[in-house]
Amino acid sequence: MKKILLFLLAFSGFSFADDHGSDIYYAYFGMTVSNPPAVVAAMDKFMASECGQTAPFSVALMGEAFNGHEPQTHTFVVTYEGAQALNDTFATLSTCPEYGTFLTELAAVSVPTEQTLAKSVYEAGDWTQDTAFAVFEINVRNEASYIEAYKKFTDAAIANGQLTRSFGVERVVAGDDYTHFAFIGGSDMANLMATMDLLNMDNADFAEFQNSIRRNRSIVRRGIVTPIKAWD
Repeated sequence: MKKILLFLLAFSGFSFADDHGSDIYYAYFGMTVSNPPAVVAAMDKFMASECGQTAPFSVALMGEAFNGHEPQTHTFVVTYEGAQALNDTFATLSTCPEYGTFLTELAAVSVPTEQTLAKSVYEAGDWTQDTAFAVFEINVRNEASYIEAYKKFTDAAIANGQLTRSFGVERVVAGDDYTHFAFIGGSDMANLMATMDLLNMDNADFAEFQNSIRRNRSIVRRGIVTPIKAWD
């Protein structure tokens, strides 16, 4: 229950647009869910309540389509538009009776597996319009050097039509196992797979990017997630 309390006290404002380094924070809350429709129903109920209608946040629920050996089946993604949103959220939910009901309902059908807070470093595109994502948990030694190489590659990939949807990098503020999180969006699974097929060492721009970061970045885990529902 303690993990669930930490998990849900973090809900806040959710938005996404071109964001090349802004004061946006993302929270990721992984769960092993025994009854997915019940999780959706619990959030539906909470967001329809007076507390949910007035609280300063929106939420997206992602399904873990492929995530290796990780136990989580679903992840809530929450966005904070600035650090002040964290304060506002704690203040709002701490006095909200509907929130307590939601916690109880969620605990009955899920077990928390992860709570991670990250800050946007570099992003582009509108990920709310994408329906499939490749996600990468990574460890980075030198963020500035990595982002410089990342921007050079993504600029080239946009110019030659290889990147047409959302993408980004975030720095982990709280959590363990990895220092950064990167993602690539697709309009659907086929579009995402087509994009991923282009990211190989036969691609000169990608090969240059990989060679430039090979001593600076290591990949902890790759995964694919798909949106299930969003609450605004």
